[in-house]
Amino acid sequence: MSHRLTNTFPLHSNRPSVCPSIINAGVQALEALGVDLELQQQEWGAALAGLRQGNQRLPAFLVRRFWEVARELSGDPAIGLIAARHSDAGQLLGLAYLMQLMPSRLAGLEVMERYWPLLCGHLRLHYEVEGGRFHLVVLAAQPLQSAAEEIDYWFANQIRYQKSEPGMPPTLLEMRLRRPMPNDPGPWQKITGGAVVFGAERDELLLDLSALRVERTAGSPAVCNALEGALLGYAEQSSQGTLLEQVATAVLAGMQHGLSLERLAERLHMTPRTLHRALLREGWSFSEIVEIQRRYLASDLLREGALDIGEVAEHLGYRELRSFTRAFLRWYGTSPGAFRQERGGG
Repeated sequence: MSHRLTNTFPLHSNRPSVCPSIINAGVQALEALGVDLELQQQEWGAALAGLRQGNQRLPAFLVRRFWEVARELSGDPAIGLIAARHSDAGQLLGLAYLMQLMPSRLAGLEVMERYWPLLCGHLRLHYEVEGGRFHLVVLAAQPLQSAAEEIDYWFANQIRYQKSEPGMPPTLLEMRLRRPMPNDPGPWQKITGGAVVFGAERDELLLDLSALRVERTAGSPAVCNALEGALLGYAEQSSQGTLLEQVATAVLAGMQHGLSLERLAERLHMTPRTLHRALLREGWSFSEIVEIQRRYLASDLLREGALDIGEVAEHLGYRELRSFTRAFLRWYGTSPGAFRQERGGG
């Protein structure tokens, strides 16, 4: 078995942030379902206008929050699959269009591998080749996991790409998802022709390697060069994170040690008051950023089952287990132990 892992764009790889344009398809899907844009923005906690700022990055917690809100507002756990239907080749920094111009679908995947960190620094794209099967694996690059709906979106997008050219042999062998089987698996079965596995060890697509290698008409080299130039331009413009991204990243990294607003402000060469006001202009307070990332990380760690509950509390910066238990009850309406037992985390 051979392995390949993205290692390009070091200023974006393993960085808990994403390109804002990946949210556009989700916004359009909700709007098509009749969800008011103002309500989306209010529940999400971020300005939709920011999605049009080409050189920006969204902290990973905001992406997870978006999919959480999308699931709640749509009432549909398959909202990630629905969102993929609203994605087009012009989105995602033009990468989807560039992939379509490659001389084979395998070459398209190689292009995606190269530029993936610009889209999703919080996820790693991992390729494995085993016999005649090509494994496209998405792995968490940060302690904070992505929402199941985001994985659904990426895989549905990829399946659409694989089917986009008439007359080409099918490539999809199976879709494997870590998420548990939903009450209605129909949407996932429909998009894969029934070739879907839930509760898998990792999120991956199994593709037919020989079908991926089938040649097709390549696109204009001039257009390809222009698209790649735009991607490189975005890489340069977005190399430095926004203040919100910097704060979210610092909070996540320093959570176990209880990073304070005062200490972070000093690190950023700002006064605490200036930092507080700057975050409020982004729609968040320091304590809210700590709270939401603690909430997500708590559920992730309990599901993984590698740490006992006391260790989870300590990892989140709680000195007393009682404080963590009270917070968890407020977040999820149940105790950490019951949550872990219900979700099979050991």
